[in-house]
Amino acid sequence: MMQALFTEIVKGDIQKVRARIEKDPSVLNMVASGSPKKYAGQSPLQVAIRSEQLEIAALLLQRGADPNFIEEYDANSPGGSWAAPVLHDAVMLAVRRSRWLRPVTFGRPVTEWKMVGSQAGADESFAIMEALLDAGADPNALDSYGNSVLGRAALDARQILPKRENAEGRPVNSELHRDLSRIFEALRSRGADVGRVEPNLGMSLPDYYAQEPVVAFITGEAA
Repeated sequence: MMQALFTEIVKGDIQKVRARIEKDPSVLNMVASGSPKKYAGQSPLQVAIRSEQLEIAALLLQRGADPNFIEEYDANSPGGSWAAPVLHDAVMLAVRRSRWLRPVTFGRPVTEWKMVGSQAGADESFAIMEALLDAGADPNALDSYGNSVLGRAALDARQILPKRENAEGRPVNSELHRDLSRIFEALRSRGADVGRVEPNLGMSLPDYYAQEPVVAFITGEAA
C-alpha cells in the first residue's frame, strides 16, 4: 500500500490518493521506505511537493498532513546525510518557479533574455508554501546541515540574482522582484528571525550576504 500511494502521488492521481485517505487517514503521515530509494524517508506531503504535484500536496495538508515533517535520512540513500523539513522543499520550489530571466543569446553586444516560468506556476508554488506556514510550519526550522528556512530561500534566490550590487549580468525583472519579495515577506511575517546567527555560517544572513543583492530580499528592503 505504501509504495502504491507514493506512486499515485508522483503520477498526480489525486482521485486514488483521496480514496486512500478516506479509507485510512493514517496514510497521511506514512514515511516512505524501501523502493524506490529516492523517496525513502519522506512523507506523502514531501513527495508531493518535490514531485510538483501541488494539488495533491494541498489535499494532504487540508486532511491533516504534518506541516513540520522532517525527512528521515540514511547515509547510504541518494540524498546522503541531507534531510530537510517539508517547508524547505516548498520554499525551494517557490523560488525555482519564480519568474527569472535566462540568457538566450551570447557573444553579442547586448544579451537577450527570456523569462522562465509563469505567473500561474509562481502563484501555485507560493500558495503551497504559504499554506504550510498557515498550518503551523516552523519558519525557523533547520535542515540537517544547519540551514534555516530563510537561509534556504537565500541560497536558492542568489542562484537567479546577480552576485554583486551593480554587477553586469542577469537583470532583476519586476516579476522576479515581486515573486521573491512575497516569499521572504511571508517567512518574516510568520516569525522567521532575520537577525539570528545561522548555525552553519556563524553570523546572521544580512551580515553574510551584505554585499549581494539577495540581502535586500532577506531584510525586506527590496519591497
